[in-house]
Parts: sequence; structure tokens; C-alpha cells
Amino acid sequence: MATIEARRNAAGRVTSYRVEWYDGGQRKRQTLPTEQAANQWKGLLEAVKHDTMAAQTALLRQVSQSPTFEEVALGHIERLINVREYTIKRYRGYIKNHFDGLRHLPVDQVTEDDLIRWIKGMTKKGCSPKTVANVHGFVHAAMNSAVRRRLRVDNPCNGRLLPKDDATEDKAMFLTMEQVNAIIDHADPWHQPMWRLLIGSGLRLGEATALLATDFQLDAVTPSVRIMKAWQEMEDGWAVGAPKTKKARRTVALAPSTVEAIRERVESAPRGKPVFSISPTTTVYPQHRQWLDAWYAAVKAADLGLEKRPRIHDIRHAHSSLLIAGGMNLFELANRLGHEDISTTTKTYGHLVPDVHFRAAAAVEQALTGIIEA
Repeated sequence: MATIEARRNAAGRVTSYRVEWYDGGQRKRQTLPTEQAANQWKGLLEAVKHDTMAAQTALLRQVSQSPTFEEVALGHIERLINVREYTIKRYRGYIKNHFDGLRHLPVDQVTEDDLIRWIKGMTKKGCSPKTVANVHGFVHAAMNSAVRRRLRVDNPCNGRLLPKDDATEDKAMFLTMEQVNAIIDHADPWHQPMWRLLIGSGLRLGEATALLATDFQLDAVTPSVRIMKAWQEMEDGWAVGAPKTKKARRTVALAPSTVEAIRERVESAPRGKPVFSISPTTTVYPQHRQWLDAWYAAVKAADLGLEKRPRIHDIRHAHSSLLIAGGMNLFELANRLGHEDISTTTKTYGHLVPDVHFRAAAAVEQALTGIIEA
């Protein structure tokens, strides 16, 4: 327990107050000018079980004039430009749901130790390494904003703080064409043109459901569809906006079988209305939840005996794997899928390129033996 001793001069007048305590078996002393300051220091010490460093940190935080980290993070969001509203909504969700332990700290007093405790807390409550990394990325950006605004001198997020992603399960499923056909054959006939478009083009669901008849060139020398918009979630609902990235604005060539599967739906679409609706009479958009339900109903009806349930996005993976098997390289595939960075394509589909591993093994063999295959 910390104690306070009044210090007096030769005339007996109190001139200062000395606080004494033990930290790790060592006696510590601190002289303060007022009784109020001494009591404050004593209270801080006792709150942190006489940990001198922790008490000093707490004192600095009490006297800091800096805004809280939550205030800085919200300010960072307000300064963002050219960012989709869905992204803004996600960032606000991070602040609401994942800032425990950080939100009320003065931004100039947030330390690497605070971040480590915060990351451990995120992991303890069941957040995946990917979720932790995503939120940490936002925290890192907000701290960079604080540095630029001269609210602190450094970014405590720098360094290797994040947990490793040791998940052994690959979320992506690579369905065969036979499996895709089985699911589509068990789908409602009205929905089948949509699924044929997705497997034939690799479009994202939000891109496909935003298409108008004018986006298609079905009778061109090379039939195609132009992607210039997509459904996206805003702060107050859903709306059609720009695609996910700049490279997502693209033209996707369509095979004759895909054209045949979607032609009637495209040509009969009402002017200015999306081509693919969940039913002939539905006019309310968006319909993402209904399309998910329709897909899962077809998956269940097909009863393929798969270990896990394939998602709509797995149609995109199936499309990609079919193209790779047919000889398309990853650079061409990245352009077709609308990936902003080819590293995304490589990370997801690199293991499917059939001859890459063979060429690598052959190169190693040549280096080791000096033998060149004829």
C-alpha cells in the first residue's frame, strides 16, 4: 500500500508531500507539490498494484489534451475520398464492434503494448486472423492519419503484431462442370439463365444483378457483356454504383452456349430494368438474399454429397478453374475477373495452373544436374 508523508520546512510549514510505495520489492519515492497531486498519484499506483510504469502511463493519459483514438478514427473516415459507401459502413462497424480497449485512449498515448493487448482480446473473443488483420489495417491507417495531423509522432501499429492465420480449411470450392450442371438442372427454370451467365462469365453476383439489356452485345463478332456498375451496400441501404475496383470495369467475352442460355431473358428485359430478376413479377431491388436462397435450394435439391455447401461465389471459382484448365494464363484471367492486382489471382488460383509446377521441377532438375531435356 502506498503512503503519503507531509514534508515540512524548519518553520514547520508543509512544503511538499512524499509518496512511498514498493514496486517489485524495491522502495520507490515521489515528491509532489500538493496533497491533491499526492493523492492522485497514490490512487493511480494502487489501481495498478504499484506498477510504477503503468501508473506513469495512466497519469499521462489523464493529463493528455489529445483527442481519443475513436475520435481520430471517425475523423479519418470523414477525410476519405473515392471510397465506396459500403467500405465506410464497414469501417464504422469496426469502430462500433472492435474498438474495446482502444476507443477512449488519448491518441498520443496509445502504445504498442496497448495494441498487443487489443489484438489478444480480439483473438480471445473468437475473431479470425483475417478479421483481426482487416481491423488492424484500419487502425493502422487511422494512426497514420494521426501522425499526418501531428497528433502523435509515430505509428505504434508498425511491426509484426498480428497473429498468424493457421486455418487449414480453404473456403473456396472448385466445383467441376458436372457438379455445376447438376445444381443448375435442379434450379428453378426462371433462375437457370442467371446461373448459366455466372458460370460462363465469372461475374460477381452484384455485377450480374445490375446488368441492363444495353450492356450486352450478343450479336457481335465476339459476343460480350460490359461491366460498368454493380449493386453495393450503402450506409442507408443498397444502390447501383461503380464496380468494386477500376479494373472491374471491363468487357467480358461470352461463349455461344452462354449467349444461347441468356438471349431470351436479355431480349425480353423491360427497358431500363435489370435483366435478371428473381421472378417474372418482382420489381423490388436488390434481390441478393433471394438469389442466395434460390442457389442454396438448388444445391440442396442436387444432393451432390459434398462435405460443405458451395456458395454462389464458388461459381466464379469454378469458371476460373475451367479457364485455367483450358490454358488461360493468370494475367489474362485477372483481367477477365476484374482483379485490381494479379497477386489476388495468383493467391487464389495459382495452384491450379497445371504446368507451372512441372516447369519449376524441371528448372530445379536442370540446375542440380546440368541436364537439359530435349
